[in-house]
Amino acid sequence: MAKLNVKAKVGAAFGSYGWSGEAPVMIAEQMRKIGINVIDPVLRIQYAPAEKDLEECKRLGKDLANKIKPKV
Repeated sequence: MAKLNVKAKVGAAFGSYGWSGEAPVMIAEQMRKIGINVIDPVLRIQYAPAEKDLEECKRLGKDLANKIKPKV
C-alpha cells in the first residue's frame, strides 16, 4: 500500500464483527499511515446491525460525501 498515491484522499473504515472488532481500527491506522484522511469515528458494529447502527452507517456515508463533494 505504501506505493499508492493517495495523498489528500478521503476514506472511511467500517465493519461488523462477532468477537474483538479490531479490524476496522487496524485498517484506519494503515490508511492514515499512507496519507489518507480517514473520517472518524471508525464504524464498528457488533453482529447484525440494529436500527441505530444503520443510522450510523448513513451518517458515515453522508460525512464521506460531504468531504469529497466539490466546493461551489
